[in-house]
Amino acid sequence: MYIIDYLKSEGIHIKSEGKNKKTIISNLLVQAAKGKIIPEDKVEALFSAVMEREQQSTTGIGNGIAIPHCKTNLVSKGVILAATMPSGIKYNSIDNKPVNILLLFIFPGNENKEYLQVLAKAARLFSDENIRNKLILSESSEEFRAEIAKNDIIPIQKGNNGEYLFVLALSDQKKMQTVISILVEIGAQTSLILDSETLEKKMAYDIPMFAGLSHYKGKSPYSKTFIGIMDNSNQIDYLNKLLIKEGIDLNAPGAGFLLTIKAEKIVGGIPEEIDV
Repeated sequence: MYIIDYLKSEGIHIKSEGKNKKTIISNLLVQAAKGKIIPEDKVEALFSAVMEREQQSTTGIGNGIAIPHCKTNLVSKGVILAATMPSGIKYNSIDNKPVNILLLFIFPGNENKEYLQVLAKAARLFSDENIRNKLILSESSEEFRAEIAKNDIIPIQKGNNGEYLFVLALSDQKKMQTVISILVEIGAQTSLILDSETLEKKMAYDIPMFAGLSHYKGKSPYSKTFIGIMDNSNQIDYLNKLLIKEGIDLNAPGAGFLLTIKAEKIVGGIPEEIDV
């Protein structure tokens, strides 16, 4: 599944004239009902569900993007609605900047993993300034969808088979938040994040005869190691591509490594009831 599989043209409002998020969200739901995307008799209840989630914490994620969202049994399948506001609206975003693009996510209550994956993918995609600018300047819903489709080229991987065990060790701890988001996006069932020390850096720092080996010496002797479960090899390839896109090249000396092993049996995983 791709983002545009959830985002139909009838659910996109280009150059919305709404002055605040309540008006924009309400207008989007009414428009979606007219376009047969959501049941018309559920509009008010869906609005209440979204606004209840909004009271918990801001969904303005910064850089002009807001992603209000909720899980509810009022819908039977995942839906994304979108609005552009070129002039911007106040939203109490984490960076205190106006919001120019609003993406409204509504997913069934039992679609937790897919829900989290799509949210993570959208957040990563919209972190690209060039993509954001093109979407804000879109003149039609078709143009908006086409821009997303052009950049969202790898489908969301679904399933809970748990066929592969992976170990991902990273030296750059500044990328922690990014890596966690990527692992959510690809559907990895990450169960452990460990503090660790790489052998190369341990040698350079703690064993006198190896001190001064500039090839190994880094800013810190510490690293993070992720241990978890994946369903298939496509997820592993996708993970590596996204890491490279975010400036993490595991082939670079001292960057870390990704090890995958096909498991004969895996019992357990992350709890499915996790929410955002």
